[in-house]
Amino acid sequence: MLSVIIPNWNGARLLPVCLNALRQQTCRDFETIVVDDASTDESRELIARDFPEVRVVALTPNRGFAPAVNEGIRTARGAVIVLLNNDTEADANWLAEIVRAL
Repeated sequence: MLSVIIPNWNGARLLPVCLNALRQQTCRDFETIVVDDASTDESRELIARDFPEVRVVALTPNRGFAPAVNEGIRTARGAVIVLLNNDTEADANWLAEIVRAL
């Protein structure tokens, strides 16, 4: 299993495209973790409402990119960790290609 970790700070307008692209992955053996770094927008509410399959790790106060990623890694269940920025729209074969390369 892979763990896709997405650090997020005030990315509510970006997350739908990113998370919907993950729903379209041809590789299905993965979990998605959004590490919310003390967002003040609707990021956490949006994920809870529209993406219930996504695990959210909520950080307070804001810790920055590297600590957010490290917290995601600590909570990940996958044998392989994959980082993804919240402004990314992954191709449907993205994770399958990573698995193939491993």
